[in-house]
Amino acid sequence: MTFQKVKDSIQKAHELKHDNTRFYREFQDKVRAEINAIAGDNDLSADGRYNRTTAAKKKHGADLMKQVYTRRQEYLAHLKDAKTHAEAEIYAKIKKPDATTLERFEASLRKVKTELLLSMNAKTAASKLTEFITQVSDPYCASILHEQFADLAGPIIAQTPPSENAKTRHELAQTFEGLTMKFESEDVRAARDTLGSIEEMEKSKFFMDLVSEAAADTLGREYSNYLNATDAYFALHEDERPITIEEEKPKTTQVDDDGYGAAYRALKESQRESKEANAKLIETYNSILGQKTGE
Repeated sequence: MTFQKVKDSIQKAHELKHDNTRFYREFQDKVRAEINAIAGDNDLSADGRYNRTTAAKKKHGADLMKQVYTRRQEYLAHLKDAKTHAEAEIYAKIKKPDATTLERFEASLRKVKTELLLSMNAKTAASKLTEFITQVSDPYCASILHEQFADLAGPIIAQTPPSENAKTRHELAQTFEGLTMKFESEDVRAARDTLGSIEEMEKSKFFMDLVSEAAADTLGREYSNYLNATDAYFALHEDERPITIEEEKPKTTQVDDDGYGAAYRALKESQRESKEANAKLIETYNSILGQKTGE
């Protein structure tokens, strides 16, 4: 259910961004109608028409910046929601198996660690490790293997002849990555892949260049140049910066009916453990590939 929320939030962001052309077209029609009316006002002198037109462009330009800023903040809020839901999916704690299954696995793990340490041949040790891993089907047990892979791979690397070191490290790296498939659901893998897409969407231009050029023709570069950089505009005009819906929300944690609030709290609780585990995994992966600092 959580990953569906990821997709829903991303869809909302896409829809809002795709609607930008319609939004600007309607805005531009209104501005041009006013400017044309000023140009056709025979009661005004040439200077009067110029001054009125300049004032209208300034008024509508400032209004455009506010509307675009608000729209982009809404867009980023949807992406933030998508990222939060994706991380909740990724870092959700894996359910433990029953006590008997876990005890048997831990006993087998201790045994294979000992066998690897006592092994006199790298290929034999690697074969034992592969055989052990293929027998593990429980996601929680697979996650333990993933975290402790350095302890399992170390003895194999130590026994590998220099001429075969690179090949062995590569094979172990593939085994290490393959463990992920054992404990990550399709939704978790999709959520992990989605994080990259979310980051790209956050960095992408909010308005197409065609719209920016149209804004330059109608209002001038002093506004069109900031169409995709409203933060920079309001850094120069801070007193004009609009208050967004997100900023108006109370700073309290809301818990919805489907228990997402609980999931989010669980995410926060597990992030410390996850960071420690991730640091160990990175160290393990680098060790396997021979990419430690200084090598």
